[in-house]
Amino acid sequence: MDYQRKINTRKTIIWSVLGLLVLMTVLSSFYVIKSTERGVLSTFGKISETPVSDGLHIKIPFIQTINKVNIQQKKFDGHENSYTRDVQTSEVEYTINYDLVQANVSNLIKNIGENYHERIVVPFIRSAMKEAFGNFNATQIVENRDAVRKEIENRLRETLNKNYFTNIQFQLVDIDFDDAFENAIKEKQVAEQNALKAKNVTIQVEEQAKQTKIKAEAEAEAMRIKAHALESNPKLVSYEAVQKWDGQLPQYMMGDAVPFINLK
Repeated sequence: MDYQRKINTRKTIIWSVLGLLVLMTVLSSFYVIKSTERGVLSTFGKISETPVSDGLHIKIPFIQTINKVNIQQKKFDGHENSYTRDVQTSEVEYTINYDLVQANVSNLIKNIGENYHERIVVPFIRSAMKEAFGNFNATQIVENRDAVRKEIENRLRETLNKNYFTNIQFQLVDIDFDDAFENAIKEKQVAEQNALKAKNVTIQVEEQAKQTKIKAEAEAEAMRIKAHALESNPKLVSYEAVQKWDGQLPQYMMGDAVPFINLK
């Protein structure tokens, strides 16, 4: 009786374990793809060309596997060394943003792999920066950084596979030249600022001199016109005297004579 009980107990345990394994297998067949993901489905190691969209899905246990790929915009920071047209060394920090073409995510993983950024994007960035920096002198890069940025960005948009990458945006965060060159740039900027200040001072002095000359010429012309008028009409002399008279008669120390004023 005890022997039979032991056998029944063992059978119960075995069936319980088998049932649990079956349940776990069934549950593992279901998977969820988020709205920010696409699924890459493999059957016996062969990747399907069509990515799995978001939602609840089922796969065949032990035969199919699912790899979830984030499709949100990618942002990577990087660092490269480049040479300018006049052979100046520069250390460049950059940022690149791009989106994956969702319909081709499976082919991207199949043909390139999950490390697509390191294998494809970074080498293309290095090449685009090398070509772009080689088209500019160091001074031009300092004075017009955005032109360099645009050239690199356009090259990346042209060369990166449009089947995999889209909405490419490239930014130059920092460009660091050697100390000697940067000091020379600073000295040039200071000299240009001083020259601009001196030019502004010269313009102000010239403008003041011009205004002073105009005022003096105007006053001289007014005096000339007045002198000519007095010379042409002697009566204006008496009129001018009356206009300037303050109403006070002259005072004399001796005598009571009042000076005669001709008002005609």
